Amino acid sequence: MPMQYKQFIYHLFIYLKPHVGKLVFTSVMIMLATVLESSVPEITGRIVDELFATQRESRTAFIYAFALFGIVVLSSLFALTSTAVSSWVSNKVIMDLRVTMFAKLLKLPKSYFDQHPTGKTLSKLTFDVEQIADSASTIWLDFIKSSMTVVILISYLFYKNWQLSLTLLVLLPLMYLAVKLSSNRMRRSSIKVQKSMGDMTHLLNENISGNTLVKIYHAQSQISEKFNSLIKNIRQQHFKVDMSSSFNTAFVNILIGLSLSSVVYFSSTSLQMSAGEFLSFFTAMGMLLKPAKSLVNINKPLQNAMAAGESVFGLINEKKESNVGTKKLKKPKGAIQFNDVSFGYNHNTIVLKRINLDIKSGETIAFIGATGSGKTTIIKLLMRFYSPKQGSITVDGIDINQFEIDSFRSNIAFVDQNVQLFNDSIRGNIALGQLGTMSDKQIKLSAIAANADEFIQQLEHGFDTQIGENGVSLSGGQRQRLAIARAIAKDSPILILDEATSALDNVTEKQVQNAIHEMQKDRTTIIIAHRLSTIQKADRIIVLRHGSIIEQGTHQELLEHRGEYTQLYKHQFEN
Repeated sequence: MPMQYKQFIYHLFIYLKPHVGKLVFTSVMIMLATVLESSVPEITGRIVDELFATQRESRTAFIYAFALFGIVVLSSLFALTSTAVSSWVSNKVIMDLRVTMFAKLLKLPKSYFDQHPTGKTLSKLTFDVEQIADSASTIWLDFIKSSMTVVILISYLFYKNWQLSLTLLVLLPLMYLAVKLSSNRMRRSSIKVQKSMGDMTHLLNENISGNTLVKIYHAQSQISEKFNSLIKNIRQQHFKVDMSSSFNTAFVNILIGLSLSSVVYFSSTSLQMSAGEFLSFFTAMGMLLKPAKSLVNINKPLQNAMAAGESVFGLINEKKESNVGTKKLKKPKGAIQFNDVSFGYNHNTIVLKRINLDIKSGETIAFIGATGSGKTTIIKLLMRFYSPKQGSITVDGIDINQFEIDSFRSNIAFVDQNVQLFNDSIRGNIALGQLGTMSDKQIKLSAIAANADEFIQQLEHGFDTQIGENGVSLSGGQRQRLAIARAIAKDSPILILDEATSALDNVTEKQVQNAIHEMQKDRTTIIIAHRLSTIQKADRIIVLRHGSIIEQGTHQELLEHRGEYTQLYKHQFEN
């Protein structure tokens, strides 16, 4: 359901509330500027009647000239002050919204990122926020200035000649009707523009990060066709918005043109107005053209802002990751139990079926199985990225949902096969989350343990070397060793390894495996593996098939059992 005006204003006012004083001040400034500008028609008419239609006195001419100059100077200063303050408020609102959105992103559950493409989320923080900023200041000031100018000038026109001014009574309701008819269409088109911009940002992000695959698979024409289709849709929706706005402007111009023509005819015939009176009246009506158009055109940025508000405030109002636990988990022994755990990512699919598993403190457990057997899902549940649909997971006999989530995760170190590094220094990546508290000695010892110190020392800036986006300046093996060093540096009692040595050559893998074995001492370690050579020393190997445990035991016990594990082993080592 589209966001309503009241909802939009309510959400926006939360961010404008700290700046109400500045908004009042800037509103007063723009009002003073408007009042001064609106006095021009009267002064112009008097100049014609008192200077050019009579004897031209230098003293009177100087007074009027000084008055006109004073009006221009003061109104310009008031308008400049108003613009400066409103710009400050607008940019502050943009900053506050982005800070709030980014803070919310850090607290959203993993399911949100699974369902929302990265590019669309980025578009919310870039494009959509800018659209809202227009309503924070520009639209507000335009509305005040334009509406106040219209009220003052219409009042002045009725004061000068109420008969001629009656035409305005026909103008205003017709203008309102034109705006009303175009609003819904502009809103629909604006929402489509927001969505398409998100799709475009996602496509750009996807293809910039995946440019190697695009080139290797010669997918340029396929991607270009998709991009061109998106751009075409954005152009069409922008065109619809612009045409609706232009129609309103043209309609208002025609109405005002009709009124101006009527003034010219009647003032010079039946009403017999003086030259000064005619000029005052005609100038005032002419000055109505710009604010009237502004009031009509203000609907376009307002509809854009409301469409953007639906996107931005929708993100801000997303439910945070569940964190109802209150207990602090400090130095756990690391005993983990899965008690009758079942889980599915949606209602139609069950990924895990009644998993029961008792992992002792300090034990090394390895999960193996075909793709889709549930290995990664078990890890996600343990790290509390998702919650079981049935059953419970405990650490040291306490349900993990009873722990405060940051306290719980601080006791888990994780190395993923899809290594994620940050555009920071090597030091910043190893000491991720602990940069201010971790000593240089601990960082270096962690690098040595992960067999990463040698290549780090060869870099020009050593540990202060900036590695670029996702470690683009490093090889795959170097990136994986940094990820292992990061896990070693965290020194957590629970260690999770998801194919942690998959990008290493045989020699380096053996060195790093030795480091991992040292790191596993006195820690509960869970390994996801495809290469069975990396898990033969595990205390227990758990074999999964279609979300169920079908075998478990040591490497030798499973070989003697001659079941699924034996078949996997033969497939890898005897083929």
